[in-house]
Amino acid sequence: MDVVRSLPRREFLRRAGLAGLAVAAAPVLAACSEQSLEGNDELSFENWTDYIDPAILTAFRSQSGISVQYATYTSNDQLQTRLLLADTPRRHGRMTHTFDLMVPSDNFVQRFRDLDLIEEVDPGSKLQNIGNLQPAFQHEGFDPGNRYTIPWATGTTGIGYDASILDTPPDWSVFLNETYKGKMTMLDEIRDAYGAALLSLGKDPNATSATDIDAATRQLIAMKAVIRGFDSTTYLDGLASGDLVAAHAYSGDVLQAKERNPKLAFVLPPQGALRWVDSLAVPVHAPQPDNALTFMDFYLQPEISAQVSNHIRYDTANAAAQPLLDAAIRSDPVIFPPADVLAKLSFTDDLGPEVEKLYADGWKQVQGA
Repeated sequence: MDVVRSLPRREFLRRAGLAGLAVAAAPVLAACSEQSLEGNDELSFENWTDYIDPAILTAFRSQSGISVQYATYTSNDQLQTRLLLADTPRRHGRMTHTFDLMVPSDNFVQRFRDLDLIEEVDPGSKLQNIGNLQPAFQHEGFDPGNRYTIPWATGTTGIGYDASILDTPPDWSVFLNETYKGKMTMLDEIRDAYGAALLSLGKDPNATSATDIDAATRQLIAMKAVIRGFDSTTYLDGLASGDLVAAHAYSGDVLQAKERNPKLAFVLPPQGALRWVDSLAVPVHAPQPDNALTFMDFYLQPEISAQVSNHIRYDTANAAAQPLLDAAIRSDPVIFPPADVLAKLSFTDDLGPEVEKLYADGWKQVQGA
């Protein structure tokens, strides 16, 4: 292991309170990395659940000759743990293999850059299709000029709900409503959960004061007593089956569930909500970084971006793909919120290790309550 690189990662684990989580997860991750990922014709790709059209993996292999080993995660927090563990020594003195491609959200892109955990992609010379992106997505504050990432999808985080049961669109206080006790879930991700709690209290979802974060911790503990639990994995199925009345949810997940349950609706509460950009990025020490860049350029082809967008129900940020989207996708305000709605939404900022530790410590209290 590169000693210079290992120190800030280990320090980050200590300061962010994730060391115990990393140790607990290590045996699982070690087992997952037993297979070699060093073949020149392979790509190891880690992505969110329900976030791809599997057909493009076959198309990519046909076009490039590169096969994809595809795995999923359920939160940025889980991705961070996998990434931080990827270069640590394993039992018997062996080293883990990191993966080649991942899809972190905007605030985690900034965090991973600060921790020297992602590689520059040199878009000008390596990505021939970079010009297909909408200009706004070539100048995002978390990665100006797409030096480290390209957008995979962009969307919002709000509430999915059964409109046949809830007559009016709910706001964040619905997760305290005992009428629906045990019939609701919230996302199992620290900053998403805290964003909902802070907004329910009329506070900034990027609050930095210990007082505000403590108040949100108490609010989440109160919500936990009412909801079924924190779930980023199965809530889509719960909404689709009618088992859930409401769920803290990503916009495209609700639209996917709505295909199976037309009674569903999605709302961005008036107190405010979150928006985000998830991006393709290459971890440091990726076994096959060139294959990762090949996939990035493949994804920037308009027909491929449109195919994924049509399948997962999120905006692709690819201007050249827009004419290829299904008409129902192009006209859906959940996927393409109007400007006045977007103006009221917040991105989740990376607040630095000291403040993020306040959130991590509070989340431990919530989990233990």
